[in-house]
Amino acid sequence: MSEIVLVVPSRRVEQYTKESGVIPVNWEDVEFIVRTYGTFIPRSIAEQDENYRQIIPYVVLRQKDEYIIFKRTENQTEARLHNLITLGVGGHINMDDCDKPICALRHGLIREINEEVDIIPGNISFVGIINDNSSEVSRVHLGLLFIQDVIEYRGINEKENFVEIRTKNPMEYVDQMEGWARLTAEYLAQ
Repeated sequence: MSEIVLVVPSRRVEQYTKESGVIPVNWEDVEFIVRTYGTFIPRSIAEQDENYRQIIPYVVLRQKDEYIIFKRTENQTEARLHNLITLGVGGHINMDDCDKPICALRHGLIREINEEVDIIPGNISFVGIINDNSSEVSRVHLGLLFIQDVIEYRGINEKENFVEIRTKNPMEYVDQMEGWARLTAEYLAQ
């Protein structure tokens, strides 16, 4: 059975998707859009249909004055991402997280963080939307950028798939970053 993922109709977020980059947005606006227009469809359809945007939390980890970023290894199944750096953790929100879209977003955000890293979390803050119009793949996804303050970092859960890097300045790795990481690093550098 196909994975069932959270989407919103592209036309409901078009005011945020005209340009590529990190677009500052109020969390209340995101909640309204997800609560009002969010729905679940098979991922196999969502990956091909630009009428929908899959909602993907993208959580940047910050401990004191350092960011914890990750270089993907060649053990991952997605060859296009081998050896590229990601600035955030996160992933698809599933109907298994909750059958109501806004509830699924809240639960899925926490699930994604816990699946990927072992941390004692501090404050988490929503920054805005990450939008990338450069490819067919990116035009069916919409990132929700969060900064997660970390009280204690215990490690990444998929050690075979990632190499951890700590940096005060993510821009020093920008040439090695995948799309959303690059857009996020450029935004954080402003």
